[in-house]
Amino acid sequence: MSARVLHATRGSSLLEAVVAAGLLATVLTAILPLVTASVSGTAASRGDLMAAHLARQRLAHLQALTHVRTPAGVLVDQMSRLDDASPFGVGGPGLTASGLGPLQASAPLWVDWLDAHGAWQGGGAMPPARARYRRRWAILATGQDTCVRLWVEVVPLGPSVGHRTSLAGGIQCPWGVTP
Repeated sequence: MSARVLHATRGSSLLEAVVAAGLLATVLTAILPLVTASVSGTAASRGDLMAAHLARQRLAHLQALTHVRTPAGVLVDQMSRLDDASPFGVGGPGLTASGLGPLQASAPLWVDWLDAHGAWQGGGAMPPARARYRRRWAILATGQDTCVRLWVEVVPLGPSVGHRTSLAGGIQCPWGVTP
């Protein structure tokens, strides 16, 4: 093979490599925003799912409190504390009607703070340092034969979460009473 043919072959493979690198850079530039949006959307969805789970979890705790009709009358738990590390501690309001106040401001005994995995971090009006979710709940009297309306609100904390709120609610009546 002559030197001229060998030199031309080397030059064309360098040109092919430069064109391929340019095409790769163009494709990556077009794909990178899609990947970034996908990752941030996945993180937001994960936060929304965790918030919804935490709201349903507190609603289940509220529904597990004693609320039953007996021949002597209706028994309602008005002593359980849910804003503590162990659910169902003593010294709280239980199913006592609270009105809407606890949903509008973080009132002690009606709010707790949770980390990114849903682990309890504390109760009270101010969030602990590791808190990533605020969970508030309220008990509203319905006026219908000792039934109560249960509301739970979970809000992710942080600058980039916007106004995302997960809600759970239900009506709790003593056993044997239909709403």
